[in-house]
Amino acid sequence: MNINYVQVTGGCFCGAVRYKAEANLDEAYYCHCKTCQKTSGAPAEIAVFVKPGSMEFVRGEPRFYQTSPFGRRGFCSECGSRLMWMSPDKADWTNVSIGSLDDPEHVVPIEHNCVESQLPWYRVAEELPHLRSEDDPELMSAWAGAGMSHDGSSA
Repeated sequence: MNINYVQVTGGCFCGAVRYKAEANLDEAYYCHCKTCQKTSGAPAEIAVFVKPGSMEFVRGEPRFYQTSPFGRRGFCSECGSRLMWMSPDKADWTNVSIGSLDDPEHVVPIEHNCVESQLPWYRVAEELPHLRSEDDPELMSAWAGAGMSHDGSSA
């Protein structure tokens, strides 16, 4: 993993929630899990990890919705923009959606995650590594510990 945190700013569509954080723009990824598809309304979510403890809300605060037993998503309660995902147990998994960044053009994803849920017609950046959920033992352990499978169903 190439850890290179830089200062970023971002926020929601309407401006009610603004944040600043240190994010690792060199490790952006597509997530194809069913939960990301449902919560983003897109075939995949693209996110970057945030340095633990660096997220600061400078205007408003997101509302959070528990999307799994080990994580919750932050969104603007005014305009509905999805902003972030965080886990109470794994601070290093906190990420922000690149669409919420003020300068998303500086982000280039390096891999696809949870590709077992990738929609068969969604083809983008095919030259990047494609990792199944099973390729990440820590992720699989989190799902199993929550009594769920990678697709969000009960195990």
